[in-house]
Amino acid sequence: MERYAIILMAGQSRRFGGEDKCLAIIDGRPIVAYSFEAFRSAGIFDRYFFVYRDIVQREKLEIFLKNRYSAEVLSQVAWISGGQERALSVYGALEVIYKQFSVEAFVYIHDGARPLVTVEHILSIDALLSEDCGVVLGHRPTDTTVIVTSKSSNDITKNSLSNVEVTEMAQRSYPIRETLWALETPQAFYFPAIFKDYKAAIRLGRHLTDDSGVFSGTIKFLENRDLNLKITVPRDLFFLQSINL
Repeated sequence: MERYAIILMAGQSRRFGGEDKCLAIIDGRPIVAYSFEAFRSAGIFDRYFFVYRDIVQREKLEIFLKNRYSAEVLSQVAWISGGQERALSVYGALEVIYKQFSVEAFVYIHDGARPLVTVEHILSIDALLSEDCGVVLGHRPTDTTVIVTSKSSNDITKNSLSNVEVTEMAQRSYPIRETLWALETPQAFYFPAIFKDYKAAIRLGRHLTDDSGVFSGTIKFLENRDLNLKITVPRDLFFLQSINL
């Protein structure tokens, strides 16, 4: 059974201030390169699909990869132009695989802005993966979580503090924390199953932001007790610089 890694980097990085967060440099390497190296080092993948947002991003990453990896490694890399939304980017990659590569495969979908994914994460997912179920990396939240129904859209207001919003809660409920999972990537699935579900979701206009929400089959949740931060805002880079990548 072949294994493919889809690395998403087509987002617009709006909360990052518009700068391309996947190409932000930490210790001489772009953020997305850390994910690629983890997948490559796992030693189980046949192909790597970079889903890029524009030609400038692609060219910059290509230059980095050519200076670092052999022609053999580069021959396993494919480039796919991303969509306007995450779901369209994933579906675009799945369509390319369906048309050009073996569909008897497991596919790993990963956000390129999560540079802390490790070989151990990937191999632990692989040990649980089967044609009958997908595997999702995630963690149990430690904070109390509340489901809020506000009175109206006008109830969301800017606070005097920068980047802080205040919502007046009309209705609220507190789910049992032990039943909650904060989902991460990679998420892995048997290709024919996830492709069928994505095709149906796109046809119905269901552009979900998480692959497990599209998948109709059984899912195993793999608890991650390590940090797997997704770079979202500029201060996340400062945090990454303070730890040993």
